[in-house]
Amino acid sequence: MSGASLHTADEMGSNGQPRPPVTVSFEPRFCANHVVDLTAGCSFGCLYCPFAAIGARLRGVSRPTALDLSRLNDLTPPPSVFLSPASDAFAPQAVESTHTLLSYLLSRGTTVGIVTKGIVPERTLALLADYRPQVEGVAVGVTSLDDHRNTVLEPGCPPARQRLDNIDHLAERGLPAALRLDPLFPALDDQPAALTALVEEAARRGASAVTATYVFAWGRHLRRLRREPLLAESCRLLTERAPMEGGTAFSVPLARKLETYGFLAQVASEHGLCFNTCGCKDLRVRESGLFSASCRNTWFLEERKEAVIRNAARRGQAPVAPLGLRAAPRS
Repeated sequence: MSGASLHTADEMGSNGQPRPPVTVSFEPRFCANHVVDLTAGCSFGCLYCPFAAIGARLRGVSRPTALDLSRLNDLTPPPSVFLSPASDAFAPQAVESTHTLLSYLLSRGTTVGIVTKGIVPERTLALLADYRPQVEGVAVGVTSLDDHRNTVLEPGCPPARQRLDNIDHLAERGLPAALRLDPLFPALDDQPAALTALVEEAARRGASAVTATYVFAWGRHLRRLRREPLLAESCRLLTERAPMEGGTAFSVPLARKLETYGFLAQVASEHGLCFNTCGCKDLRVRESGLFSASCRNTWFLEERKEAVIRNAARRGQAPVAPLGLRAAPRS
């Protein structure tokens, strides 16, 4: 993954070594967007997440560590950025750095999209509201309301209903909020009644969209999942190699994915919500054309594209590429 480094300066981590730097990278596996992590590793410790451990290992740390932001002003802001592929922007070690980075990027015109299983602080909500036209969306990760399931699989995360409170707070400020069901474990998480209850609650709280993706796993990561008794049945159902950006991974059969996503799309529509899934995590879903299949908020991008075209037409100019990725002015 190539990227523009903010530098590691003289700031030291708890082990006496210089902290790794924050980097912003262009990552095609995240629907061709720029991505940034604020920590190496993640204190939420989700059993199903392979990326936090990989991110920590690549940066040479053994426990979740805040990355160095001391040379923030050296960063050239990208047109858009996603927080965060291998950590959580609102995990305890990341909260302050996330606010600092968002302040820097938003004030320089960058569009931001965030996914989190944490709690968005009040002052960061206020910051996002100040730059509402540049907020692609905040996707709140809650896949189940089952406390036992969540304690086992997401031991460091806040309780599910506290996470859902984020949706209320975002909606109150006119910010686009989505319910994110990711990863869905077959048999454990994809029962119609449970999915319906979650979508209904998200709609009641003010969400505008639902996004869902089934679990995928490989190698050591798959073996770790198989050791958890709660996931025994789910892992037996991971029988198909799914083509992904950059390789393949075991997941549920395509037919089950399409059935569940179709059900969610219908329930979401009945409650006035949009539905999408991540096409990067199974290229066949994207190729089916049945659903919006992007990590990005495609409705936001389409609105931005139309706004660029309208503004260009008023000025008698051709639209400026790339459409949908240029930051809107602060309102």
